[in-house]
Amino acid sequence: MSKSLTIASLSDPREAMFVATLLELGGPQHAGAAALRAGYAETSEDAERAAAFLLGAPRITRAISGEIKARFDTAAAAAFATLVEVCADKKAPANARIAAAESILNRSSIGPVPSRSMSFQATGTVDELIKRLDAEERARGAAGAQTIDGTPTAVD
Repeated sequence: MSKSLTIASLSDPREAMFVATLLELGGPQHAGAAALRAGYAETSEDAERAAAFLLGAPRITRAISGEIKARFDTAAAAAFATLVEVCADKKAPANARIAAAESILNRSSIGPVPSRSMSFQATGTVDELIKRLDAEERARGAAGAQTIDGTPTAVD
């Protein structure tokens, strides 16, 4: 298992500068420019070769991945703070406060609120369906419960 790295983990200042510049410029498509700025070459052609070498180094790719993860973790904390702020803001529209509260709850240890809606396709009449459902409830022996039609179920 490979250890996660960040820019701060890189001991070579040029490597740190390469990774920081690469992320600042927007990704690997700018690796040549990042290598040039980091001092790996003086020409664009040499910088492209250096960039290819750097992007192929496992330590550099782990540092890039680790830095992206660290940035997402920071952004997630800010996003959560924003949700809490909107949820608590009495002046915010009700639908925004509700959406923020639902988003917080859905990501908490409580988990998403189960839906209360359902759909099904029934065959036969409503009376037949009620009788079948009542029979299933009786078969399960729900003590002290009532059937859909209101009659008590058998108590064991």
